[in-house]
Amino acid sequence: MGHLAMQKPYLDLQQRLHKNPIGAPAAEELFEILRLRFTEEEAQIGARLPMTPAPLETLARRLGQEPERLEAALERMAEKGLVLDFRTNGKLFYMLAPTVIGFFEFTFMRLHKELPNKKLADLLSAYMFDDRTFSDNAFRAETQIGRVIAHEKTLPDDVRSEILPYEQATEILKTAKLRAVGLCYCRHKAMHHGNPCKKPMETCTTLNGSADWAIRRGFGREISAEEAIEIAALTRDNYMVHIADNVKNDVSFICHCCGCCCGMLKAINVHGIQTAVHTSNFLATVDDDKCKACARCVKACPVMAMEVVPLKFGTASVRIDEELCLGCGACNVACKNNALSMKARAKRVFTPEDNIERLIRSAVERGTVHHMLFDDPDSVSSRSMNRALGALLALPVTKRLLAVDQIKSTFVRTIVAGAKKQAADA
Repeated sequence: MGHLAMQKPYLDLQQRLHKNPIGAPAAEELFEILRLRFTEEEAQIGARLPMTPAPLETLARRLGQEPERLEAALERMAEKGLVLDFRTNGKLFYMLAPTVIGFFEFTFMRLHKELPNKKLADLLSAYMFDDRTFSDNAFRAETQIGRVIAHEKTLPDDVRSEILPYEQATEILKTAKLRAVGLCYCRHKAMHHGNPCKKPMETCTTLNGSADWAIRRGFGREISAEEAIEIAALTRDNYMVHIADNVKNDVSFICHCCGCCCGMLKAINVHGIQTAVHTSNFLATVDDDKCKACARCVKACPVMAMEVVPLKFGTASVRIDEELCLGCGACNVACKNNALSMKARAKRVFTPEDNIERLIRSAVERGTVHHMLFDDPDSVSSRSMNRALGALLALPVTKRLLAVDQIKSTFVRTIVAGAKKQAADA
């Protein structure tokens, strides 16, 4: 009993983190990560933070603390990357950073000299990849965090003229209000884990409000649009994948990813979860007459979607698994024989308008939206509604789909509209 009592702040924190769409399945590795990153006081505070951003006064009432003392604690947590803080219409709001994208990344987006980096890297790698529990939970349902952006230089002129601004990395980087770059969490973690990657390290690009937070809290340095575009070109030439926030407007990040380290791509490569990241609206295609079967594209493909196959009369070419192809264009960059080109997919990939829509769709699909809507543990009616909606979302798939599909479209539109109005009024 004494052991359980000592661990209660971390049990409560794990349960709170697990209410997010990505979640935080219980595991010994996770509890050790939480103990290394959160003090007991910080765990107690984190466990009580609501699912949506809230001002200091609201949090002080909820936690029963003096605002000045709570503000000092939240400031320390924000410096550690455990809490996100931002100002809207002159008022400061706070929210608990989720696991992904959140304090997992912030653990290695800069070097924390005071932390046992090797131990944390080992724990994070074990938690995310030693078995499928975390990945299966994180990447279930339809709407994912990231989407692939095709390398623009690989698109033919007739296709390039048709692509929309949110499909162009250069356009996103040029029009962002603010840009920052930090260490790639995935490759930095791999280095401490003992599996260093040769790809560039300082590439994690945050944009707009996320860039403001990263700069203020020391997780990135401000860069110009020109430097951001140079980083995109460098990573493109290293056969890396541009993975952006899965939204059309106000994109908050563009990652430059490799298949050996990236959490989303490793979910595909290690666990076979093909839908861990949304593809671009394009597909690679090969011209057998030009292909020399040199396998440069096969080696460049970040998800092993290509292979050399024999043809007639002793020749060979490359075959592409179109269901697995990300449409990133890395293979096209690697090809020296002009044998690869990009074509538009038959059906366009759906992309949410903004992060509010993406978050709510994710929560509805993953059965966690009741935690966003009814999140006051001190309210009997809130707790009751939470349990009722949670029970509906926990029904077996065949029964739940009948109920949820009928309300999902209207439900999402209504919540999105309400959330945007609340944000505008804040």
